[in-house]
Amino acid sequence: MARAADENWPKGQRVVVPHPRRGGRFRHDARAEAQARIDAAVRTTYAELLLQPLSPQLLKLVCEIEMRRGAS
Repeated sequence: MARAADENWPKGQRVVVPHPRRGGRFRHDARAEAQARIDAAVRTTYAELLLQPLSPQLLKLVCEIEMRRGAS
């Protein structure tokens, strides 16, 4: 958790907090950058998931569904 604003900070450290009415572009850029990182991580996870083999039970279920589709 972040330190409270009224705590004593170690010597030489400064806390910079954008004014709520300023820095709209900075916040937008920060959000866009964070969203891009999340998107890349999700895409990587999904790509890795697609490379995993199906379990025998799931493979059997998929085959049954495909056979039913072919029969109808």
